Amino acid sequence: PAATLSYYSYQNINGTKKNQLFYWGYRTHVIVTKQGIALIELTLPNNQTDAKVAKKLINKLKRVYGLKKGAIFIADAGYDEKDLYDFIVAQLKCQAFIPINPRNTKHDKQFSATGCPLCEAGLAMKSQGIITEPKRTRIKYRCPLKVNHQLAEQYPTGCPSNHSKFFEGKHYGCTKYVDITDDARASVPRDSSTYQQTYQLRTEVERYFSRLGDREVEQTTHYNMRSIKNQMTIAHLSLSLIAYAAAVLMKQPDKIRCYRTFAHDYIPIKSAA
Repeated sequence: PAATLSYYSYQNINGTKKNQLFYWGYRTHVIVTKQGIALIELTLPNNQTDAKVAKKLINKLKRVYGLKKGAIFIADAGYDEKDLYDFIVAQLKCQAFIPINPRNTKHDKQFSATGCPLCEAGLAMKSQGIITEPKRTRIKYRCPLKVNHQLAEQYPTGCPSNHSKFFEGKHYGCTKYVDITDDARASVPRDSSTYQQTYQLRTEVERYFSRLGDREVEQTTHYNMRSIKNQMTIAHLSLSLIAYAAAVLMKQPDKIRCYRTFAHDYIPIKSAA
């Protein structure tokens, strides 16, 4: 009775991703470390949004492990909701590295897909830090040709719009300021190298679910939600035990993701019934 109808985020058909595979059941959610170790897991009916479940996961994480200020939570665009940003940034004093979901954003010709303002030449400007004032907080953006030398090489004659600040005076280029006071979503530095390098760590959760798929958890023979939850907890624990055995018992932390490692180091025990 607790099972609900929803769909996979995509189905790969001949190399093309399509949102068309529906199923009736449950969905498992997890927070993993950047090394691919599960910290918190929840299995819930399939009709709950990722962003709402994320708050439950983070609250459980804080309750079980504690949470330091400044921690970075990385998630895909499915978690791009204002309430989640406010929860992570304003309440927990942490950071949310989440890309913008176009479906949650009104099209604005003055901003790029990453939320950066466009200059008069139509180029996405580069953020140059946050300015904190007594009653407001702003992000400063500067001419991308003055900051990104590789991009500047594509425009050997300089600013395409011939902006006076590019060629005259201190040749600093044009600047813009965006007010982000009480706007945690807009304060994410999505065009910065720090964000881009950090966000690459998100692929670890994809690899984690790939390894979880090897446990054949989707081919369950159970129907009751409590039984499904128990099965999923055992599946998550099995990957944690593999990591523990590799890192602590075998002292090979580089093998924490690979259960096949044990076939080379231990003699298998076989039994018959």
